[in-house]
Amino acid sequence: MKNIESAKVIFLDGNQEQELCTRPNSNCHFFDEFQAGQDTVQLRLDWGDLDANGFPTLDADFFRSDKRKKRKLKGKRRESHHTNAIANEGRTYEWEFEEYKLKFVVVLVFSISITDTVTVSDSCISEVIRASKS
Repeated sequence: MKNIESAKVIFLDGNQEQELCTRPNSNCHFFDEFQAGQDTVQLRLDWGDLDANGFPTLDADFFRSDKRKKRKLKGKRRESHHTNAIANEGRTYEWEFEEYKLKFVVVLVFSISITDTVTVSDSCISEVIRASKS
């Protein structure tokens, strides 16, 4: 995650985009919170939990809308808590909870640092020709 300059998602149901944010001491990129029924949902890409292809797991945390208290992961919440990327579709995810369904692709911008050393060498041959007296 240290080489990721920025992350955004493109929702495939209308081509809306959203920049994801990070938080101190976290291995995640966070989505904007949204309402799903009686829950406030916080989606996050967890870079500490990669799948077999090296893609982060999509985690969903559920909070009581009225008290900002985290809800227990039971039933449908448990089923919606972890979502892996869709096989053979890169960083594309489809998250579902009750009647809510989000399909999106994650776009990353990486920054890399390259250090290179260039060595140049040259050689020269000179030939001295003496003039003869004629």
